[in-house]
This record gives sequence, C-alpha cells and structure tokens, in this order.
Amino acid sequence: MKLALFNWIEQPVYAAMDVAAMRILFAAIALLPVAIMQFSKVPKDKLIWILGVGAFGNLFPAYLFSSAQTELASGMTGMLNSLTPLFTLIIAILLFKTTFSLRQLAGLLLGFIGAIILISDGGNILQVFSSEADISIIACGKVALATVFYGLSVNILKNKLGEVNATAIAAIALSMVMPVAIIALIGSDVPDVLVNNPHGVTGMISVLVLAVIGTASALVIFNALIKWTDALTASSVTYVIPVFAAMWGWIVGEEINEWHLLGGVVILLGVALVRGLKSEKK
Repeated sequence: MKLALFNWIEQPVYAAMDVAAMRILFAAIALLPVAIMQFSKVPKDKLIWILGVGAFGNLFPAYLFSSAQTELASGMTGMLNSLTPLFTLIIAILLFKTTFSLRQLAGLLLGFIGAIILISDGGNILQVFSSEADISIIACGKVALATVFYGLSVNILKNKLGEVNATAIAAIALSMVMPVAIIALIGSDVPDVLVNNPHGVTGMISVLVLAVIGTASALVIFNALIKWTDALTASSVTYVIPVFAAMWGWIVGEEINEWHLLGGVVILLGVALVRGLKSEKK
C-alpha cells in the first residue's frame, strides 16, 4: 500500500481515498464473474449481511488503512492490526452472546495496554487521551477502528452466513460496495497521476496486486477459514501481520524502535491469552 501512496523518497503519489477506492474497485472486478453467477443462488435474506461484510470487512477498513498509512510506518500499522482477534471476541460477547473467561478478559486488557504502549511510542501514555494528542494518534485510532470493523465482519460471517459459499460471499460483498468506489473515483486525480507522475504506473500496479491478492483472493480464503474453524481462530491470522509489516518497514527504511517492539509483543501476548480458552455459546 505504501508504494501506491508514496514513491521511494516519500513523495505522495495517489491520495489515500483514491488508493482505497481503486483497491475495492479492482478486487470487485476480479470477482465480478463469480458474483454474477452466484447472486441468484444466495438467499435474499442473507444479502443484507453480505453487504455488512462488504462495508465493514472491506470498504471502511480500506480507507482507514490507506489514510493511516500516510502517517504511520508499516510496522506500527501491522502491530495495531493484531488487535483484530481482541475486538472479534469483544463483539462476539456483546452482540452474539458468546461467553468468556477471566483469562480472556485479562488478554483483552493486556492487548489494550500493548496498543497504548505502541501508540505512545515511549512518551507520556496519558497524553494519548489528552487534547494534545497529535495526528499520529489519530492515525493509530483509524487502524484500531478498522480492526473493530474487521471483528464485526468476522462475527457476521460466522454467525449469519455460515451456509453461504465462501467465494460467493467475497464476490457479492465486493460487488455491492463497488458503486461507492466508482463514485469516489469520479473527478479524482487518478488519471492525471497515472499519466504525469513518474511513479503513477508503479503505484497503480501496486494497488492492482494488493486488490487481487491482498483483498479478493485473501477474502475468499479467509471466509473459507472461518467456516472451517471459528471466528476467533480465523481472526488470529493477524498474528503474523506485525512480523511481516515490521520486516517490510525495515526494508524501506522505516524506524522501528524498542517501544514499537514492546507494544507489539504485549499485544500478541494479550491475543495469546484470549485464544487460550475456546469461547463457548450460551
């Protein structure tokens, strides 16, 4: 995503809104034939839930992540993304009547502490909640909100769409939010950047790869994983995101200090506690 937002010397290429819209549009186009073939086979009462997956699992997070990455290093973004299993459990408890243990509650609190350590970057933790919080705190909040939306989407998939084909869900969900992406791109600077910016083509290719592999294909696999396991286990694939995000950040020269690493480790310990005991339905 960074390659679409900036070139190698950190000069802007595409705007965050444009990157998010192109990501959704390209992913939807990639699965559009499947959406057309599968639409009539899906029960009509399930379409509202599939729209929820499209909005909360794809559309909103796409913008939030693109916007946040204009301020945050890839490593920090990835570490914050590991909050997804924690919010998956919280939403399961609040909205889907899932019981929890004291161990899982401790994990939630530990994960929250890890996020605060990560966001504070070794500074005054109380400042995170004050009016003096800078724009990077807002960017961290965008990533955290995206993980809340992911948690909601995962629970919808498991609890409301269990009998619907995983590929059909991915294809139809993306096609349902595609009009929003098209509207967002009308009158945008994308054509001008593509033609006149030296890095326009590279940025466009980056978005295309991200859309087809990181969104369309990953969504199909993720939906299937949820059907095979449970929402919390499936969302735990975010465990590996901080590692790869930190590695990528190091490759492109982003600063990752000991506070980032400490916060990331604490988050993962919290997630491990949450996963320690399998959730049960009331």
